[in-house]
Amino acid sequence: HLLVVLLSLLSNGQAQVLLQQRQPSLTKRTSSTAVIDCKVEGIDDFQGAYIHWYRHIPSRAPERLLYVTSTAQISYDKDSYKDKYHSSKRGKNTCTLSVKDIREDDEGTYYCAYWQSHRARRS
Repeated sequence: HLLVVLLSLLSNGQAQVLLQQRQPSLTKRTSSTAVIDCKVEGIDDFQGAYIHWYRHIPSRAPERLLYVTSTAQISYDKDSYKDKYHSSKRGKNTCTLSVKDIREDDEGTYYCAYWQSHRARRS
């Protein structure tokens, strides 16, 4: 079985900030780990920025998985996500999401996002 993880981008609505995910799609075998990079441009203090990761499944609202804080700590929206997802900042402008132990139900669109304030509204 193969899993296709579709990628897209989401910005904070400000034209000077760009979050770009390079791979338009990613295919992995089940039980492997997928790594998704989000390249950030236009944020002066990338290490101090809060980067959020979302997953969207068709016919459902996007769901936030986690966000990485200014101190590189990860805040998960559900405790069960701690064993499934991991995120870290790399270099001067890249944030990475790892999806571990892939199963068929992990298929979806994964988004990175950024806000001036880390207190993003939850649906």
